[in-house]
Amino acid sequence: MAAKRATSLCLACQARQSLVGRRRPMAVKRRRLETLIEGAVGSDEAVEMTDAKAVRKMRTTDAIDQRLTSGVTMSAALPAWDPEQQPEDVQEALLSLEVLWKGRDQRIRLLRTLSNPWPPTQHGRQHRDRRPPSPLQLRLPEASAAPIPHDVFRHNLAHAVGDKAMRQVIRAQLLRCVVPRDIRRILALALTMNHRTRANIAALHEPVVRALYRCRARVHDSEVLSLLNGMRGRYQVYNIPFNTQLLALGLKFAARTRSLQDMKKYLKALSRNRSAVTSNVFRATIAKFSIGHRGLGEIRNGRWRRDELLQVLTGFNDCINIPAEQQYHLETFLDRTDWQYLHGWIAALARCKNTEAVWREWQLWKKNPERVRPKHLNVPSGRVTTKTRGDYWFIEQMSYSGGLEYAWRIVEETGANYLLLKDRIKTQLLEGLDFCPPAYWEVNRDAIRADLLRKCDTDLGKIERALSIAWVPTSIEDEGEGYHVLVLDQETVLEKLSGGDFKLEEDFGYPYDGIVPVKEMSLHAAAALDE
Repeated sequence: MAAKRATSLCLACQARQSLVGRRRPMAVKRRRLETLIEGAVGSDEAVEMTDAKAVRKMRTTDAIDQRLTSGVTMSAALPAWDPEQQPEDVQEALLSLEVLWKGRDQRIRLLRTLSNPWPPTQHGRQHRDRRPPSPLQLRLPEASAAPIPHDVFRHNLAHAVGDKAMRQVIRAQLLRCVVPRDIRRILALALTMNHRTRANIAALHEPVVRALYRCRARVHDSEVLSLLNGMRGRYQVYNIPFNTQLLALGLKFAARTRSLQDMKKYLKALSRNRSAVTSNVFRATIAKFSIGHRGLGEIRNGRWRRDELLQVLTGFNDCINIPAEQQYHLETFLDRTDWQYLHGWIAALARCKNTEAVWREWQLWKKNPERVRPKHLNVPSGRVTTKTRGDYWFIEQMSYSGGLEYAWRIVEETGANYLLLKDRIKTQLLEGLDFCPPAYWEVNRDAIRADLLRKCDTDLGKIERALSIAWVPTSIEDEGEGYHVLVLDQETVLEKLSGGDFKLEEDFGYPYDGIVPVKEMSLHAAAALDE
């Protein structure tokens, strides 16, 4: 049995021990007290205590009854304390209580550092809680350790026993890859060692995909696509099946790098298993065309050429004589009964300014089951149906494609509420106000006039920014009265306007016809020599 620990004489230490150790404080003999209490009522009285049993009393002329309680004698009157001359015991007690208060959570902190930590405090309902459990946020494992040398990896792979151990070794090495060179070395070793390592590397397509995405932080997307092309060729040499996820990844990187030949290659490979191109893969591929408003994809990879992107969408030039069931452009994977496919498809056609194709899709949409038998969508407003969602989307994309006459015809056929249209759609439609139906004009005359005035003000602001001039109003009541002032030197402004890269407004997401390939830029930029 362990020796009994001596109890401290300090009251604060006893309280701390009881808090940390959950022990009941032991009885301690009261220490010898020498207390001097001066009474404020009557004449002075002094009481000196030397023990709990022996009390020596000194009385004066006007004696006052005193009581003896647990060895402490107090006067009938309240003691008069001087704040500047407090007894040392009181000061020590206050300091001890302050230290005790600061360390009140010491035991909980200690328990939370153990292997089975103290559970955190739960707030809210804890018992009979009928709320649905929140979905678990799964996190894929990432390697935070140091890279494994290649000779160590080769040794571990050669001495691994069983397929599971081999896959663990390969996965651990793939999780540490940050450049394509590391992935090539792993693939070369796994493909040339034996047939078991080849089968295991073919099954580990998920770590390979993650390693390829991790390389984007170090190299250009074209290098990652080149690695994918090399992998596919090596897999064919060793007669190893190339997973459909790797094919879909190659399709996405081909769309990122604006490569027509690679898009054709991977679309043809996926045409053998069209079910692999799900709605997610279809939408992700179209998103890689960079057809958005911000143009973030164009900053990294540039733009598509309009004629090449139209080939990817509607058919390749060298596949015209192939039967329709054997073609493999992106439209052959389209499922028009699913809005997840149709949504991005219409946007891609509109960004290519293929007005006739968008109009054909509108004719097909009018017979679509989602429009004929509309259903309510799970949105906060609860008033949007599949029909209204599709109609408004066609109006928006037709206005972006430049077919303003078709756009106003769709507005007339659908009877769309003008006030519910987005501001940027109204701005596009007002460019072709001549095509507005008379009946629609009569109903929304005031709103159209207000938007037309706002559009004129916006266009005037663009011209002022281009010419570097500012409007200074002269009347507080009427801002239309005033004059223009120059902000920059006119010579500098004219040089800016004459530049080839000047744009009155941004046009992100629209492919160009006259984009010069990177390899031919030096040829087209060369200056003529004087003879």
